[in-house]
Amino acid sequence: MIPPAASVIVALNPHEGDIDRVIEAYRRQAGVEGGFELIVVDNGSRPALARRPLDDAAEPRIRWIETSRRGRAAANNAGVRASASSTLIFVADDFIPAPTLVRAHVGFHRNLTADGVGIGPAFFTPECRDDPFRRWLEDSGRLFGVPFRTAASRWPRDFLYLGNASMPRGLYEALGGFDETFEHDLFDDLEFSLRLADRGVPTHLLTKALAWHDHAVTLEERLQAMHRSGAAARRYDEARQGRRPWADLVDQPLESLSARVGRGCEADASAARRFDYFSALVDLAFVRGYRGLAGGATAAR
Repeated sequence: MIPPAASVIVALNPHEGDIDRVIEAYRRQAGVEGGFELIVVDNGSRPALARRPLDDAAEPRIRWIETSRRGRAAANNAGVRASASSTLIFVADDFIPAPTLVRAHVGFHRNLTADGVGIGPAFFTPECRDDPFRRWLEDSGRLFGVPFRTAASRWPRDFLYLGNASMPRGLYEALGGFDETFEHDLFDDLEFSLRLADRGVPTHLLTKALAWHDHAVTLEERLQAMHRSGAAARRYDEARQGRRPWADLVDQPLESLSARVGRGCEADASAARRFDYFSALVDLAFVRGYRGLAGGATAAR
């Protein structure tokens, strides 16, 4: 049997999004020469979600697999083991892919002359952007690591996130896959990006590999995620010697970050003041996680 042109791996996270809507968007992918398979990986993070009988002969072939290991890294690794293609595409379970997403990733890898990673942008739906915190997260780049709305003019070649990324299977295997000791997202892709950079593999922005982020991220949720990410960064530092892009942040005096948060933010504050407050909250949550202090919105404030 000829393998598909790409294997799309969607690891389920504890989101409340409609996975059926995500799957239907993959059924509407346009013109993928050689076809693709979609592998949905369930690691028990959404217990209310019943397993779908998705194995069928329709295009794309969709399979639902299960793994007992916690975390996105373990789920993505399980998806790779179940996949058949030499091109791997990792997409978040709350990303609604544009009809061109898979084709853009496949076309990029067909024209590569050296190892590279393709990155597709993701944007909040207009409804999600109604919230000032989510607008700041997206426009500042603090949500994924780059501001996708302006990324085409200044692309960091060492940036990686696993929300919408593709790579050759050989590169994934050469790097040993994703580190399953990191059970939460935000740090598993950052750690993998450090190994990519050490290997000298660049990432490339694929503007047509677009997805819509259908997840109403809350302030509390983000602070908890940043606290977990800070704790993961500390474990990374304790376990190995490597690049530390978070060094300047965690070396800041806790008092200065707390003071920025302590000034508060009035309802009628300017956009600049509101955004500085959000930034201070997020930074403080990460530093508190790194130092083993209590986290979450209540502790940060």
